[in-house]
Amino acid sequence: MRLQDKTQATLVAAQIERQVSDVEVVDRVTAYESLPGYLAQQSTLTTQRYFTLLIGLLIIGGFFQIQTLQKVAQIGMLKAIGASNFTVATAAISQIVIVNIIGIGLGAIGALGLSLSFSPTVPIIFVGQSVITAVATLMAIGPISGLLSV
Repeated sequence: MRLQDKTQATLVAAQIERQVSDVEVVDRVTAYESLPGYLAQQSTLTTQRYFTLLIGLLIIGGFFQIQTLQKVAQIGMLKAIGASNFTVATAAISQIVIVNIIGIGLGAIGALGLSLSFSPTVPIIFVGQSVITAVATLMAIGPISGLLSV
């Protein structure tokens, strides 16, 4: 039920429960969260989200591991001419952060473009907090996995 005056929600809910037997008045979120299978579906989606991040960590880490291994000769030359470990690590991490930012930006643009190509009946909703969490996690994954390879 949609009310024009939302301040009357409690009053209307009490009236409905008094006039109709065996009914419970709840808000929309409570109603769909109470559906059978909702919690199981949410659990599955949460598991998929975490495994996606784990796979992302492994892939990004592997990419930066290969990138670092390809630069062993360059790192050796820098060390031979007297570059400190801090200088070498800073240069490597700055490259990793830049590549990570570019990759996340391209991925976000691609995901948004792909979502726009779906029909309106496909329920894709980007929630601001979830997007920020995903981007922040990916921004942390890159340097962390890069540090392992450095």
